[in-house]
Order: sequence, then C-alpha cells, then structure tokens
Amino acid sequence: MRLSVIIPTHNRGSLLREAISSVVRQNIARSEVIVCDDGSTEDMSTTRDHVSVSESQVIWSRTEACQGAQVARNRGLALARGDVVLFLDSDDVLADEGMAPLLHAFEANPALNYAWGKVIRTDEQLKPLPGSSPVGSPCSDSPVEAAGYHWHTLGAVYRKGYLEKVGPWNESLTGSQDWEYQSRVKLAGGRGQFIDTVVGYWREHGGSRVGTKFFRPDYVRSVMLACDSILQHARKAGRCDHALERRLAKKLMLHALEYGANGYSAERNNCFKQAASCLSADSVFRDVIRLLPFTPTIFDTLLWRSLIRK
Repeated sequence: MRLSVIIPTHNRGSLLREAISSVVRQNIARSEVIVCDDGSTEDMSTTRDHVSVSESQVIWSRTEACQGAQVARNRGLALARGDVVLFLDSDDVLADEGMAPLLHAFEANPALNYAWGKVIRTDEQLKPLPGSSPVGSPCSDSPVEAAGYHWHTLGAVYRKGYLEKVGPWNESLTGSQDWEYQSRVKLAGGRGQFIDTVVGYWREHGGSRVGTKFFRPDYVRSVMLACDSILQHARKAGRCDHALERRLAKKLMLHALEYGANGYSAERNNCFKQAASCLSADSVFRDVIRLLPFTPTIFDTLLWRSLIRK
C-alpha cells in the first residue's frame, strides 16, 4: 500500500521542513510527499534544496498566483499515485508512528474507505495547549452526523479511489473547507472507522490560517455556501432528515446574528432566510426564523454572545 501525503503551502518554508520531516519519520517504505506551493512570495529555494537532497520522494508543484489551500489540495490529488491519501497542512506535523494504526486498519479491511484518529492542539513549539481536548471522535451513521466535525484535516486517511466518488475540495470556499469536505466523505456511502490514536499535532501560531478567530464577512459567507452544499448533498444521497436540517438551520441562525452584531444587516437577513429554507417540515421553527429579520439588530449582539457561550 502506497501513501500519498499532500501538503499545500504558502510562505511557510521553515514550518514546511518540519511537516515533511514528520512524514519521513513514519518509516513507510512506499510513500510520496507532494508539496503544492500556492504562489509563495518568499524564497523557498533553500527549503526546496534541503528536502530535495534528504527526501527524494518529495514532489514539488507550484503556481505563480495564490489560489487557496483547497485549489492546491486538488492539484496535489491529481498528481498523487498512492493507494491512500493524507492531507497535511504545512504548519502541522504528524506524530511519530501516527500513520501506522490507520494504515494497518486499511490493510486489515479491504472494504474500508477512510479512517481517522485524534489530533492534538499545540502551541508554536508543539506543546499541547492546556485544557484543550483532542480533535477526533467516533460518529454514527445518523444523517445529522454529516454536519458534525469528527476529524481534523490531518487526522484522516482516504482510499484514493473513494475520493473520486467524493469529488474535489470545494474551490469556492474560503472557510469551513474541511467541514464541508468531510461531510461529503460521510455522505458518499463509504465505510469509515475511528481509530483511537494520536495522528498528529495541530499548531496554533501567530501566522495566517484558513480559519479565523475574528469576524470576517467573506468567511461567514463561505460557511453559508458550505451549509447549502451539505444540505444539497444529503438530500441527493437520501440521507437528510429533520435533525440534520435543524442542525444546519441553527448554525445559520448563529451566523445571521453574528452578521447583525457586526452591522451587516442585509447579509444578516439573507442568512436568516437561508436558515428557514433548510427546514422542509418543521413549520413552527421555520416560522420563528422568518420573524427574526424583523427584530431590532440591537438584540443580535446579546443573543449571539449568549449562544456562543453555550
């Protein structure tokens, strides 16, 4: 079984070395690392020369323009020659022997389409953050779980053939890319398995990330697109029920309040409208949401803050 590790990167030369080295330390005889340089403006030649000398299985692909991590991942997937695929961000690293339990699960079960484990949140020096729980947990086959977040990007491995059924990363998204992608992985009908093991480390640092801790209207708009994608794929797969619709509607309600709290009234009302449209049968909840655009936006901040605390 051959492993392809796809690493999108942008101006992260020093961190990229650590990411690649963590793959090499897995001691997997048949593996390749595909580095997809997404229009870096810093000089990456030193990093490239270093890893080219010490790790011969590294493949480099570069674009002049920065197009986004999701586009870079798709480019890497088109180049991948492995039987199984892992997506690793260039600021994160794999745990020593982190891949072994997941690869053993594939070898033991030829019908397995994807497997995932736990990822530890760390500081810049890769020390676990105090009080932070690992990302990665089991999930059931219930439709509502399609909208759950059960693994981090680096925590899952997929059969390459199965990803052809899942489809590419959604290149229209700037936020919630991994959430939307894993929902399609679950909805595509394959067999998955949670492995109770630490796969890697998710580094928190001062540099830029795809996600955001602060309000950004384009990011929230991307979440709205992700919610619509999940809903449509679930309905097409015959895997949509009232619980999934309510889960997506509640998420959209929260972001509508976030829009309102930040003065984006038109976007707020559109988000409420989308939330109501998720509900095909829950008429009472749908009618309540339809009334929310007519409430004063002064209450949005208070309600939004009370809800995110829960």
